[in-house]
Amino acid sequence: MPYVMNNNAAQKVSLWQQFRPFWQVSLQASREYKMVTLVTFVLAFAVYYSVMQAMFVDSSFRTQLAVLLRGVLDTTTLILCCHFLLRPYLKLTFIPQGRFGWELVQLVVWLYVLGVLSMLLSYGYGKIPLLKLTDFSSMVFTSAEGEHQMRLDTGTTLLIGGFNQAVVFATWAMAYVMWQSIKSKKQMQIQMQQTQLQQLTNQLSPHFLFNAFNSIRALIYEDRDKAAETVTQLSELFRTHLQAHLRPLSSLAEEWQIAQRYLAIEQVRLEQRLQVQLDFAEQLWQQQIPTLSLLTLVENAVKHGISPNQQPGVLRISSLQLSASRWRLEVQNSYRHQSQQAGTQTGLANLRQRLVLMPGENTLTTNITEPKQGLGQFLVTLELQYD
Repeated sequence: MPYVMNNNAAQKVSLWQQFRPFWQVSLQASREYKMVTLVTFVLAFAVYYSVMQAMFVDSSFRTQLAVLLRGVLDTTTLILCCHFLLRPYLKLTFIPQGRFGWELVQLVVWLYVLGVLSMLLSYGYGKIPLLKLTDFSSMVFTSAEGEHQMRLDTGTTLLIGGFNQAVVFATWAMAYVMWQSIKSKKQMQIQMQQTQLQQLTNQLSPHFLFNAFNSIRALIYEDRDKAAETVTQLSELFRTHLQAHLRPLSSLAEEWQIAQRYLAIEQVRLEQRLQVQLDFAEQLWQQQIPTLSLLTLVENAVKHGISPNQQPGVLRISSLQLSASRWRLEVQNSYRHQSQQAGTQTGLANLRQRLVLMPGENTLTTNITEPKQGLGQFLVTLELQYD
């Protein structure tokens, strides 16, 4: 027998489905929001307590306890209304739809409804026997002319108090909307930077592939077995490369893994002409650098410094921690004659742009030492923020 849902049940499901997103938003909060809420509670309680202290001459324990409890209840009511009733409305309805026109009118109405609701709860607190002394609907003011009693009916209390509370909620809403706007702008900037980093990283893939195939092509005429071995190394390199290049940033350890495979390919072709010296600081392996940046520097060093010369050349890679907030990566190669193949400087220019997009202050510098006794040095230095 098929299950038939009656109209009342369907209506309940529909209402729950509409309410569910608001409830889920209420249960989700960032650490920053929780901290700000805690600070808001403390400040609001301090204001409530100070105002109420000034309203009472009696300093007896019972009066002070009533003022303290009333301040806690009113402040808690304010925070709960902001979090469970105002914040979900702002986040799911007001902010996505805009801040002008009919949405703004709806927000003003909702703020006043919350003001009346919180004032109604506060009015009820004053009827509790222990908090009877803090009942605002009936108060006695003492002056030089004597005592003056003020009585407010329930409607007037809710009307005036609701307006005052609505102003408080409006202030909270304005601060929250501004905070969300600032967060959204920062997130958009981060997303744009990530997109730019990804585009710059992807530009290196064809450049590297072109150079790798050129190396294999040259090797085919010299040693076919070595050419076959190099193709195997290249396939392993690209397997690692395809996993890494999807991310704009990689650890130094991951970058060295890719560069190491590339050097293995070039070692097959250049043999003793390529000598590699390494000096890595162990504590820096997990530091982040732009993806394929070390490969770019190593590739340039081999292509323009080592490969054009028949004599052995030295490639030196080192990392060094400069301070608690800075570290350095250096790639240095020797050369005897300038490469006949003019460089496009695309790799270094690309890398400079990516360093600018990274968090912190990061720089790339180059230094060329002219050949002395037939041997010169080309040094590329990256100084980066230590995380």
